[in-house]
Amino acid sequence: MGPKRLVIIGAVASGTKTAAKARREDPDAEITLITEEADISYASCGTPYYISDIIKDSSSLIIRTPDYFLKMLNINVLTEHRVEAINPGGKDIAIRNLKTNSAVSLPYDNLVLATGAKPYVPECEGVESGNIFTLHNIKSAMRIKSVLQQKKIGHAVIVGGGFIALEIAESLMSYGIKAHIIIRREHILSHIDKDIALLVQNHVKAKGVQIHEDDEVIKYEADSEGNVAKVITKKQTLPAEIVVLATGIKPNVSLTKNAGITIGQTGAIQVNERLETNIPDIYAVGDCVEMTHMVTGKPVWMPLATTANKQGRIAGINVCGGNDTFPGVMGTFIVKVFDWTVAKTGLSEKEAIKNGFDAVSVIVPSHDKPHYYPGSKLIIVKLIAEKGSGILLGAEIAGEGVVDKRIDVVSTALMGKVTAGQLSKYDLSYAPPYSSPMDPLITAANVLRNKLEGKIQSISPLITKQKLERKDDFVLLDVRTKHEYDKGHIEGSLHIPLNELKSRSGALDKTKEIITYCGVGLRASQAHLLLKTEGFESAKFMEGSLLAWPYAIEK
Repeated sequence: MGPKRLVIIGAVASGTKTAAKARREDPDAEITLITEEADISYASCGTPYYISDIIKDSSSLIIRTPDYFLKMLNINVLTEHRVEAINPGGKDIAIRNLKTNSAVSLPYDNLVLATGAKPYVPECEGVESGNIFTLHNIKSAMRIKSVLQQKKIGHAVIVGGGFIALEIAESLMSYGIKAHIIIRREHILSHIDKDIALLVQNHVKAKGVQIHEDDEVIKYEADSEGNVAKVITKKQTLPAEIVVLATGIKPNVSLTKNAGITIGQTGAIQVNERLETNIPDIYAVGDCVEMTHMVTGKPVWMPLATTANKQGRIAGINVCGGNDTFPGVMGTFIVKVFDWTVAKTGLSEKEAIKNGFDAVSVIVPSHDKPHYYPGSKLIIVKLIAEKGSGILLGAEIAGEGVVDKRIDVVSTALMGKVTAGQLSKYDLSYAPPYSSPMDPLITAANVLRNKLEGKIQSISPLITKQKLERKDDFVLLDVRTKHEYDKGHIEGSLHIPLNELKSRSGALDKTKEIITYCGVGLRASQAHLLLKTEGFESAKFMEGSLLAWPYAIEK
């Protein structure tokens, strides 16, 4: 019996990781990587930073070259080759050389699909005009950067409100371009909760980006040279010399149609824990694959580079006779948004409710290190847990301070089905340059624990806003100092400073709901507990108070 013939279709993250790990597992295997692109093993997540010139040379985004794979790993790489069909019965694939147009059949013992995802481009009149781009690989980034450097661009339109849209907006602003973001919903980052998303949105607007909510492109108009000049939406017409379509991606599963490979309910390839498809000896990894959400246990499609690399390693072990498994994902992500960092792991509150959980959440602002230490910055932590058990379901964190280590701690906690009470006792590191004695996560976990145990009653800024808009009969009580109140407060609020609240509480109606707020929530919480001791049964405090209030204030 000859050496194992391993063929991998796709050569970016998961494909090259599969090949490299398989080579370490089986030094004698015949391994072939196939890709339609000229580049392989590149960091597509770095392309926005190449466009903004933080990364100067596009070649630095290429991790490994075909020459490296051939000479160092004895892996053959066929670039600019398209796989046109998979024949599971005969265990071979049909390949076309895109440079010569010649066709050939290639046999395999094991086949790995690492075909990734492709940009979703909504059908729209004029979308084929010049200078309308998607950003999905190094070549597309080079084209965008070339236009920005060679042509005087005054206005740009970005369609979509996800990660790429926000990263591109920052890149375009670095060129002095007036950037517009068009989104169909009422806020950006639709996969995180509205209360956090609106805070991020306010930050983006403060940086000069115009965000057009609840709008949709209906037509692109080109100039006499065929390049885009105007973007016509349902609400307006915007000038634009360049357009970036950041309208999402979809799994690239075209090869599965005639091969009998099962597609899951998310539209991606269905695999088991070993990353095997329903066809013997055919595996699938990366952005083309459906996976299990580790909180809900349900199928999800979450294309992330971290997942692609982990799956590639596991597939490389299994195709060589090993038995490794991929348990699923938490969907942990992080993104730089101008001066803020935004991150999420597990479920949002909205997702938790949709999946049938009785969810309880808190929003808790904190400094990422002691306020007295130079460089201390605020972050806003939102924790979500199940009401009965107290088990954590997810977290969202945003702000100028250090976010990454906190979101990773929560992701680790989710893996262990940790409760809010258990998280509040985590032994986290402390020194003034790095954190507070009570880390922001510990503080948030304690607040959530108190809420779960009924020791405090709180309400979110969004629900408070809804109550104001409905003109509900309640008292919104500002407990800050007069100086703070005069600088800006929520319209319609009553002002009683915290140090006067006990003596003046008799002026308040005990039959009414009273919602207290302050700057960040601490004094508001103290005020609500004071009112409770004075017999105000319906007293609550607004979580995060003004720091988490995403709406206008009266001055």
